[in-house]
Amino acid sequence: MLIRQVRPFDAATGESPDAPVDVRIRDGVIAEIGAGLPRASDEQAVDGGGALAIPGLWDRHVHSGQLAQAHARLDTGGAGSVGVILELVRTELAARRDAGMTDQALIGFGHRLVDFAVQPTVPSLDEATGAVPTVLIGGDAHHAWLNSAALRLLDLPPRDGIVAEEEWFTVVPRLPELPGVADAVATGAAMMQRQALQRGVVGLVDMEWGRPWETWPLRAPRMRIRTAVYPEQLAAAPGPTGTVLDARGLVTMGPLKVIVDGALGSHSAYTRDAYTDGHGYAGRGVLSVGPEALREALLRAKEQSLTAAVHAIGDAAAQVALEAIREVGITASIEHAQMLTDDDIDAMAGLGVTASVQPAHLLDDRDATEAIWPGHGTQAFRLRDLQQAGVPLALGSDAPVAPLDPWLAMAAAVHRSADERPGWHPEQQLQPREALAASTDGITSVQVGGVGDVVLLEQSPFADVPLGPGGVMVEAAAREAAERLRESAVLETFVAGRPSIGG
Repeated sequence: MLIRQVRPFDAATGESPDAPVDVRIRDGVIAEIGAGLPRASDEQAVDGGGALAIPGLWDRHVHSGQLAQAHARLDTGGAGSVGVILELVRTELAARRDAGMTDQALIGFGHRLVDFAVQPTVPSLDEATGAVPTVLIGGDAHHAWLNSAALRLLDLPPRDGIVAEEEWFTVVPRLPELPGVADAVATGAAMMQRQALQRGVVGLVDMEWGRPWETWPLRAPRMRIRTAVYPEQLAAAPGPTGTVLDARGLVTMGPLKVIVDGALGSHSAYTRDAYTDGHGYAGRGVLSVGPEALREALLRAKEQSLTAAVHAIGDAAAQVALEAIREVGITASIEHAQMLTDDDIDAMAGLGVTASVQPAHLLDDRDATEAIWPGHGTQAFRLRDLQQAGVPLALGSDAPVAPLDPWLAMAAAVHRSADERPGWHPEQQLQPREALAASTDGITSVQVGGVGDVVLLEQSPFADVPLGPGGVMVEAAAREAAERLRESAVLETFVAGRPSIGG
C-alpha cells in the first residue's frame, strides 16, 4: 500500500511536515516515508490529498459482547425511577406484540441505581413483563434487574432484588442462551467493527466475560483485538499475552482481568472514606476480590506470562490493587483509575503501572461524585497529575457503558464538561495532542518501522489550548478544542496497510 500526499502528525511534539509526503506500507509495517515515492508494480496507491496522518486509534477497554447487543437493546439510560423504566418496558413489549415479535427476550441497558429513590424488585418487573424473559442491565454493567422468567432460564435462584457484581459477571456470558440474543450479537459484532473503523479505531482490548479468544477468530475480524481472560478461565487461556490467535494476526491474547471493586452507579466502588447515595445507602462500597485472592490470581497470570488489568474504581480498591501488583511484580494496568490519592499516583509511577481511564465516565459521574463524596472531586479522573507523574495513560470507553468513540473520550479529557458548565476540575485537563498520545496504544507518530495502522483526517484538531492564570486552560478555548475533537472527520482507516472504510 502506498498512501500519497499526507502530513504525518507527531503527538509528542505537535508537529507535522509543511509539505505532504508519501507513506509506503509493506507486510503490515511502514517501510518508507518520503516525497514522491515511486509506485511498485504490485502496490495499491491511495491519494491522501494532503490529509493529516495519525497512528491508528485504540480503545483500551471494551466489552464486545455487551456492545454487540446494544443495537437490539431497550435504552433505559436517563430513566430516573423504577416507574419510568417499567413504563418503557410496557411500551416496548406492546410494540413487539403489534409487530409479531413475541418470541424474543427483552434486554435493556443504561439505568443507574444511584438515581433511584425506590429500588427495583423482581415482582414489579414480573407484573410488567409476564413470561417474556427480561434482563435490564445497569449503565455501569455491574448489575442487572431480571424478571422471574430470565432467572429461571439462566439457572439463577429466585429473589426479590437485583443480580450484582460477581454473580452477575458469571451470568453475562450466558445471555446468548436467551431467545433471540445470539442472533443480535452476531449482527451487532459486524456493526461494531464497521462503526469503530469509521471513527479511526484500529484496535481494542476486549474485556468481555467468557472466552472471547474463541469467538473473535470466527467473526472475520477487520481490526486488532486483544482478548482478556478472567480468573475462573485462566486454565483455558490459549497462551501468554501477545499470542496470535487468528490467521491474519489481528487477534491476540491480552491480559488477565480482575475486578477488585464495583462502580459508582451501583454503590459498590470501594473507597477509603464512607459515602452515601442520599437514599439510605451509607458505606465504603464493595471489595469483590480481597488482597490474598488478588495476589493468587496475579501470581497465576505471571506464571502463564500474562499481563494484568485490575479493575479499581474506588481509591481503597486502587490501594489494594497496587500493593498486590507490587508484591507479585507483574506488568499491569489499573482499569478505570477513577479515584486516586497522591500516594496511589506515586505508586503507579514507581511501579510503571498504566492508568487505563475512560474520560467519558467523568461526564456522567461528575454530579454523582460531588453529591455522594463531597470534597472528593479532586481525586477524580486525575489525568494531568497522572501524566505529569510519568504514569502511562491509555484512554478507552468501557463500551457500552460509554460509546466506543475515541473522539468523545479525547474531548472529555480536554474539556471535562458535557454541558454549559465550565470544565470539572480544569487543572486535570489534557492538551488535545496529549489525549491523542494516550489513545494510540503507545505509538505517538507515523514512522518507519511502525505498524501499518494509519488514520487520515480532514484537518488537525490537535492545536494546543492556550493557558490562562494559574496554568489552567482558557475555558472558552478548551470548550472549542473539545468540540473540534468531537467533530473530527475520518477520511480513511488503514489496518496493517489495508483500507477499511473506502477500500
